[in-house]
Amino acid sequence: MLDFDLTEEQKALQKMARDFAEKEIRPIAEKLDKSQNLLQDFPWEMIKKADALGLRTIALPEEYGGPGYDLRTWVVLIDELSYPDVACAKILTQCWKGARRLAEQGTKAQKDRYLTAFRDDPTYLLGGARTEPGSGSDNQLPYEAPNAGVMLTAQRQGDHYVLNGRKHFISNSPVAKMLVVTARVDKTVGGVAGSRSFIVPTDTPGFKVASVHDKTGFRMYLQGELDFDNVKVPVENLLEKEGGRGGAEGVASKVELAAHAMTLARAALDAAIKYANERIQGGQAIIHHQAVAMDIAEMYQVLHAGRTLLWRLAWAGDTGQADPALMHSTKVFCTEAALKICLTAMEIFGGSGVMRELPMQKYVRDAMVFQHMDGTQQINRIKVGRILATRFNQEGRLSR
Repeated sequence: MLDFDLTEEQKALQKMARDFAEKEIRPIAEKLDKSQNLLQDFPWEMIKKADALGLRTIALPEEYGGPGYDLRTWVVLIDELSYPDVACAKILTQCWKGARRLAEQGTKAQKDRYLTAFRDDPTYLLGGARTEPGSGSDNQLPYEAPNAGVMLTAQRQGDHYVLNGRKHFISNSPVAKMLVVTARVDKTVGGVAGSRSFIVPTDTPGFKVASVHDKTGFRMYLQGELDFDNVKVPVENLLEKEGGRGGAEGVASKVELAAHAMTLARAALDAAIKYANERIQGGQAIIHHQAVAMDIAEMYQVLHAGRTLLWRLAWAGDTGQADPALMHSTKVFCTEAALKICLTAMEIFGGSGVMRELPMQKYVRDAMVFQHMDGTQQINRIKVGRILATRFNQEGRLSR
């Protein structure tokens, strides 16, 4: 049964995450957002302090020294960590996804080597490298043709694979110590059948960060363009078990992203309510003006619809009942809700909404970035439509 009540452990974690976010993230967030040298200003001290509290390694299973928290606990933590600044929080939670994936898909030897290294180094960050300059959303909705999908090649040469090609928009890559890289092992078949994933330490010869993307929002959540020039990867670094975007890997990714979106939306709504209570027009706070009150009510309703959808998806993932249609729907609804709420909140601020010294313009910039993370909205909607097309029973009703 779906339960919205937090356990005592979750309540304690919630307070710990809130205290950390307010003490360590909020004071640096504005400066980081305005950085003109993203690599130089990367918040390593914040990362180390987060690690000391276990906030970098929460997805590690118990046998590797971690707590192995479930997805509902992820949501509780993100709801606090992301509130002052979604970008700083996303640096940490990208590692949660990477560690969870390796724990579920890696061999024992791979886990013993890389999860242990990740656990023991406070500056060990993780990322996944799938997107390429000519291959983005068609990895999410693959066109099974030899000339589509991932083009970075992986050729077997004895006891190694040799990787050549380029990736871009790769999260954490400019600062990560290990990436899971999707590469094409067979170009005679489609992208899904012909691709495999490899564990690639970023100090491997031939690997280079070609550039760091300077984005409108999520600025300190570093993403880069990567060159692979005869990068030799041992055969034992091949992930033998592929999770697939509709499986455990996919549900964790959708929960993590939607949780950040809903926390950003909550922060924007709180800022709008605070401003509307303080701004006086016509002798009263504007929150009492009907138009403003209606906007705030709608933002509140959309926020809680999204949070309920998110909590249901997290519960489904924890209980082994993840529904791909629900996964993609949650991503679309929550990220679009975040943008809608942030834009409406900006309207309540009026002309002040675009001023750099106030938070609203940053909320909008960050919300814009969500729209193309983890597949475009259109791609996710197409996938939902295809899934539902197969679910009608003989009575003409959805089967689940």
